[in-house]
Amino acid sequence: MSLANAHEVASNRLSLVQRESSHISATFYISPQDFFKPVLGVQITAPTIYIHLASLGDDAFLDLFTKAQNFYQQNISFKLNKDKMAQLGDWQFASWQSVRQQIQLDLAQQLVNPNAHAHTEPVQFSVQLTGNSELSVVQPKLPPHWGKVLVIASKPRQRWIDSTESSQWIKF
Repeated sequence: MSLANAHEVASNRLSLVQRESSHISATFYISPQDFFKPVLGVQITAPTIYIHLASLGDDAFLDLFTKAQNFYQQNISFKLNKDKMAQLGDWQFASWQSVRQQIQLDLAQQLVNPNAHAHTEPVQFSVQLTGNSELSVVQPKLPPHWGKVLVIASKPRQRWIDSTESSQWIKF
């Protein structure tokens, strides 16, 4: 089965969005295989990870998902400068039910059409970074088993428009 080698969302990604100088929203998009890897037993091999995850009962999947959440809350950090670290709060994870359902759907599609180009949806989660001063630079410390992570950092220009007035041009 080639699902374990499917290219997920092209790669694991991290989106950093700074809307205020002392606040950054970090959103992670991680392949299910990489998301669960640190909490799976070594007897689970890459080709069978999706089958294993899709076949777990509710309690077993919830337990594994909770362990993965705890792992990431303890193993992700952002350095600000010198020895200062960003405060991380308001962790938000997709529901375990939606993650399991997506894994089962991705696996079913691969089983029905094994020669199709496999695409699996990532597990998405986010955290808010804050600091006592301006967050002009950050250095992420991410779990090493993720390998290369595509980081998209942006500082959007925001403005209000009044929908009761004539349409306004938005410049990119």
